[in-house]
Amino acid sequence: MPARTAADCEKDYDREPWLKFARRIIRNPYVKAFLAQRDAGKCAWCGETITDGGGVHHLTYAHTCTFAGTIEVRQQTVQRHAKKRLAPDCQRCQADNKARFDACMTKLVLVHHLCNKEISERQPGAQS
Repeated sequence: MPARTAADCEKDYDREPWLKFARRIIRNPYVKAFLAQRDAGKCAWCGETITDGGGVHHLTYAHTCTFAGTIEVRQQTVQRHAKKRLAPDCQRCQADNKARFDACMTKLVLVHHLCNKEISERQPGAQS
């Protein structure tokens, strides 16, 4: 669980680089695939196999994304089938500078959606 909430950390960083890590990185399908492979498909919270795709959970929000590249990620909703959002281009970041990529990935884990909800409930004011 993050020791400090997202709102607490946001004040300490430049807005755009912080938002790329805290809010936009969770949209990147490459990140989810990387975390699933790294963690052998197990939930970091309960240890069970993730079969629902899982969600990206921040161990800390005290970090920023320093890679300039972004990608458009489709984020379909019931009413907006073609909705797209920006996310950091983590795949290119990894190819460009593995240490920078690893600095972000060590602060993220994959958890079941229900486990993520439980984590959030245990830490009032925390956002994941």
